Amino acid sequence: MLRRWARFTVSTLVKIVYRPQVSGAHHIPATGPCIIAANHLSFSDHVFISLATRRPVVFIGKAERLTGTGLRGRLGAAFFRAIEIVPVERDGAHRATAALDVAQEVLAQGRVFGIHPEGTRSPDGRVHKGKTGVGFLALATGVPVIPCGLTGTDRVQPLGTTVPRVARFAMRFGEPMTFTGPAADPRLRRTVTDQIMREIQRLSGLEYVDRYGNKDKSAPVEPATRIGG
Repeated sequence: MLRRWARFTVSTLVKIVYRPQVSGAHHIPATGPCIIAANHLSFSDHVFISLATRRPVVFIGKAERLTGTGLRGRLGAAFFRAIEIVPVERDGAHRATAALDVAQEVLAQGRVFGIHPEGTRSPDGRVHKGKTGVGFLALATGVPVIPCGLTGTDRVQPLGTTVPRVARFAMRFGEPMTFTGPAADPRLRRTVTDQIMREIQRLSGLEYVDRYGNKDKSAPVEPATRIGG
């Protein structure tokens, strides 16, 4: 009950303060497991997605976010628990494996799992190549993938900032995508991931870059180009 109250309260505040433009949320199934896959522009993306949907969305987060000390740390940890952040403690390849294990467990429970296939925040406001974990999950579980295109959240919390700013943003959910085939096939995982990323790019209207975002961390930040107005 406390978690629902916290979600409702924060969600209402977000709607009043930021006045987000949310469309296509009806594509998210009312029941049963599904994956929400979105581009990643801001630290706040998973928070906004969680609060924009009627169903709780489980995201993977760093373990230290839920083990804060002091008043500020405890309040932050309570907030992340309220919006269904699940901690993963390991780093590197072990962390990726652990995250996929958690995701499959969440989906087996009939819940909604959220993922940013790019694996890191965009360094330049564009949509970057996705890691194939989302392709693996889609094939291994057979659950529908709901693509989500975000725009403007990088104005709310730009890279390198900790305090959110007041700025409008848009969140567009697309029609469910389903995939079949062996999850062990790396080429199929790549194909599925690329299809999902193309739909995310279409929904966001942002420019697509066919390279991983973490490869561009040292590149000059360029203004994002929105396609189609």
